[in-house]
Amino acid sequence: MQLPFPTEDDLEARIVADPAWQEGARWGEPRLGHPEGSVASHISEVLANVDRHAIDEDDRARLRLAALVHDTFKYQVDQTKPKTGDNHHAMLARRFAEGYLDDPDLLDVIELHDEAYNSWGKGIRSGDWASAEDRARALIDRLGSRLPFYLRFYRADNQTGSKSQEPLEWFEELTS
Repeated sequence: MQLPFPTEDDLEARIVADPAWQEGARWGEPRLGHPEGSVASHISEVLANVDRHAIDEDDRARLRLAALVHDTFKYQVDQTKPKTGDNHHAMLARRFAEGYLDDPDLLDVIELHDEAYNSWGKGIRSGDWASAEDRARALIDRLGSRLPFYLRFYRADNQTGSKSQEPLEWFEELTS
């Protein structure tokens, strides 16, 4: 598979050589928030943002790993079932990543990468901003000391395509 970005080490090369990862990287058509279409094209944009948001080389390497897998398993979501728990693309990504990574903090960020957005979405859909904030604060509590890393990844992921910056700004306000 021809990728729109280079891999930088053996671990990244092994991940992108996995047939399940490759199928997921090819998945996707242009859509709201993702005019780039394929997951691989989205990953390429996130990786460019990682270079701007990483605080050092170790952080950059970890952010790159999150970027490589975070959305790659959307193709495995069963559209006939609720997109929660084991049928959410982020949990599917975490399960895949567990075969390559032994960093529990990074695995949690992969699993939770859309939770801040989902919290904001709860407020937008229902108008119940108190519940949305409760959900976001539960995420903040769960992340604990990992919150700064999560925020760096959220910024890298959210500042792509045609995504609104409103959910990111809302969540950042809650964390300050």
